[in-house]
Amino acid sequence: MIARRSLLAGIVPALALAGRAAVTAAQEPIPIRFVLDWKYEGEHAQFTVPVTDGTFRRLGLNVTLDRGNGSGDTVAKVAAGAYDMGLADTYTMVRFNANNPGNRLISVAMVQDASAADAGRILFPIFAAQNNIDLNSIQWNTVTSELRDSMLARRDADAVTANTVTTVMNVRAVGVPESELAVFFYARYGVDLYGSSIVATPAFAEKNPETVRKFVSGLVHGLNAMIGDLDAAMASLKTYDRLLEDEIEKERMRISMRDMLITPNVRKNGLSSVDMARLDRTLKQVSPVFGIAPPTAADVYTDRYLPPASERVILPWTAPAN
Repeated sequence: MIARRSLLAGIVPALALAGRAAVTAAQEPIPIRFVLDWKYEGEHAQFTVPVTDGTFRRLGLNVTLDRGNGSGDTVAKVAAGAYDMGLADTYTMVRFNANNPGNRLISVAMVQDASAADAGRILFPIFAAQNNIDLNSIQWNTVTSELRDSMLARRDADAVTANTVTTVMNVRAVGVPESELAVFFYARYGVDLYGSSIVATPAFAEKNPETVRKFVSGLVHGLNAMIGDLDAAMASLKTYDRLLEDEIEKERMRISMRDMLITPNVRKNGLSSVDMARLDRTLKQVSPVFGIAPPTAADVYTDRYLPPASERVILPWTAPAN
């Protein structure tokens, strides 16, 4: 049952979208090619919902949404022009920019206010330094993501660096009790990284500022829809992959909202409310690991293409226990 306060709060963003939709109704929808960071999982429902419920269409966008194959692949495809925008780990984009200065990307919206991505392997030396871990005491094995999770489940590996939402649910799905899992979030151990963001070429964003704003507005709607109705969000997600397990993916939604998407900062300030000083600190942390000169926060992220703060409000949500 939805409390009256929550219901009324949800009406405001809907009316705002309807008003903007009236302006674009007579226009041909603008085609947008968007690629995710990975295969379809629970947290991606915030992208599928505005496609399947017609929100993007009402905003004047015709969004084609494709699964990804990792953030590195996503940034390469967006930079090459195969896609207009994509979802990718912010620091993977930073490393790509350093190696491809003539083909750089920019983050136009921060989707994950906290990191839980596979870039944790690359950035593990920062985590180790912050927590007095001897890197020489660790034997690394580089394997595929599917093999990584099964090795952890079989105890063939003591620990893995991974996207939390993906791996936790994968090992629980094959019978590993939650009580036997320990998750160390970098942000809670001195490495306060941002997560994945929407990336685009500066040229695309500059040429299509209103298109980017509308896309972000649709994404806000998608996240609020996840908050309001996990079952409906799951139904939307399964239009892209009908083999997904409902309860597993709904739990991924809860974990992603709790640990990455709906942080205290997002609850207070709305989606993509980036603290540029925090971003700058993290860039100075990761750059030595990448072997690059640290870019400025403004080189990496811009809020020029965001909708106003009043259109980025996230509805109240009570997080499940850790």
